Amino acid sequence: MSTQVTVEVSSATLRALLNYQAEQDCEVDIREVVDEAVRDWLQRQAEAARPPAPGGYTWKTIFLPDGTRLRVKSRHGFHYAEVVCGELIADSLSISPNQFVTASLGNAGNAWRLVYVQLPGDSDWTQAQRLRYAAAAHALRTAKRKTERTMPPVP
Repeated sequence: MSTQVTVEVSSATLRALLNYQAEQDCEVDIREVVDEAVRDWLQRQAEAARPPAPGGYTWKTIFLPDGTRLRVKSRHGFHYAEVVCGELIADSLSISPNQFVTASLGNAGNAWRLVYVQLPGDSDWTQAQRLRYAAAAHALRTAKRKTERTMPPVP
């Protein structure tokens, strides 16, 4: 058994609904329209209440959240870049890790080996290559667990 509740709507809204019904030459069950409108409103409220997805930069297989710092050492000292609003920024320019290495050293190099990463909230710097290997190992473990769950037991 469903409970029904009376809901007041403004006369302007009711008039617009009735005009729509007349223009479209269709039978509209106003109860269904109101029910759907309330469900849509509730869904929008739930979506608005969700925390926003974290911003960051995806470098091949690793995700670097906003605030991550990158560092390269050259013979002239350290060079830094930072992930800001989903972009890698160095010297006020949006660049790739490879471009960062090239700009810092004056020539191309393996960014995975040369770049060190400091994640937000960490004080340590980690070689990008180590993060890459850790991400690959995590993906492999996850795939293995998923396969084990879907495989029928061996008799």
